[in-house]
Amino acid sequence: MQRTKPFVLKLFFSNRYSYAQILRRLDGNIVAAASTIEKDLRTTLDSTSDKEASKLVGRRLAERARAAGIDAVHWDRKRGQKFHGKIKELLQTMQAEGLPLN
Repeated sequence: MQRTKPFVLKLFFSNRYSYAQILRRLDGNIVAAASTIEKDLRTTLDSTSDKEASKLVGRRLAERARAAGIDAVHWDRKRGQKFHGKIKELLQTMQAEGLPLN
């Protein structure tokens, strides 16, 4: 019997911003979120859509997830989706900050 993963990571990257959310699979509620659209992040960054911005989103998401008591998240990689660029920076920073993928 396969165990379901309780928390799922959702990522979205527009031309201007990076967004990340952790959803509770049981009821679909957002448990933790971070994005470059937040005012304090926007003011400290040169660009809100580059790799450096994705690193900050990953760091902030990991902090908020730990505060919410989340120990690991599951990320469904879409078919054909490459693991590089902004996605790679966000996920690696998130893992380095103590929120591993399962």
